Amino acid sequence: MDMIQGRVIRARTSFYDVQDGGAVLRCQLRGRVKRAQRSAAGRQIYADPVAVGDEVIVTPLDNDEGVIEEILPRRTKFSRRYPGKRDAIEQIVVANVDQVVTVLSTRLPDLNYRFLDRFLILAEVGEINAVVCINKVDLIDAVEERRLGSILNAYEQLGYPVIFTSINYPQSIEAFREALRDKFSVIVGASGVGKSSLLNAVQPGLGLRVGEVGLKTGKGRHTTTLVELFCLDFGGQVADTPGIREVGLWGVDTENIDLYFPEMESYLGKCKYTDCVHLSEPGCAVTEAVNVGEISDVRYLSYVSLRNEENIEGSSSIP
Repeated sequence: MDMIQGRVIRARTSFYDVQDGGAVLRCQLRGRVKRAQRSAAGRQIYADPVAVGDEVIVTPLDNDEGVIEEILPRRTKFSRRYPGKRDAIEQIVVANVDQVVTVLSTRLPDLNYRFLDRFLILAEVGEINAVVCINKVDLIDAVEERRLGSILNAYEQLGYPVIFTSINYPQSIEAFREALRDKFSVIVGASGVGKSSLLNAVQPGLGLRVGEVGLKTGKGRHTTTLVELFCLDFGGQVADTPGIREVGLWGVDTENIDLYFPEMESYLGKCKYTDCVHLSEPGCAVTEAVNVGEISDVRYLSYVSLRNEENIEGSSSIP
């Protein structure tokens, strides 16, 4: 049979569902292609060499199965360090995506700015637009909402769109729908923040499983178990992902982590010492800007957290 080009819409270990028009083939990777995705020494460098969103060339074996002959060059990719491995390897969460939508919740689990800032860095590395979605706003009062808005204003000033949502507020769901319209988006966040609930509200019938958050642990259960791509009736595609407990940075210039905090850019080179890392050095222009409110203290604490790690490309996990 003639080879065809399709897109990976679902990925399980060693098996990939590839869509070509209306047909879906269950595929495996050709051995020579699999070997080409290893290092020169034959070591594993990817958690999985194929990702949802990949454009691939496939040889159909019949009407149901095929073999992937080639992975086409990626326009973008959203990757993290694969958790649990002693040797660092890359996990490509999704490929050829237009935007990363990071979903956080006001409560159950509590909002985690360290997580958010790591996701934003990964989007920056992948040259992908980023959107911040704060969900479950119905669980906070007006005072908390104003405080939250003040903190998140710093993200909006950096150019990150911020959306406040609740499945109980129809207007917020419409705003979320507009953010997804006509784009290929990947939805990321910790377990329990409400990613699947939001997507079910945006397009009823997607069939995404929804779980609850344990009141004792404050942690969600994994109801989405694999990355899967869905087409949206109003235009666009969305990849839902399992809840992420660890955000290991990948592809980051660890010697210049400050470059991933654009609000610091105008202060770099103005410190007293040329080797200043903007922690506790005297005459630091960055810390002085934090002290007078020109740089968000929440963002700065994320920077400090990264700087203080022995291995910056390690993982920040849900406490």
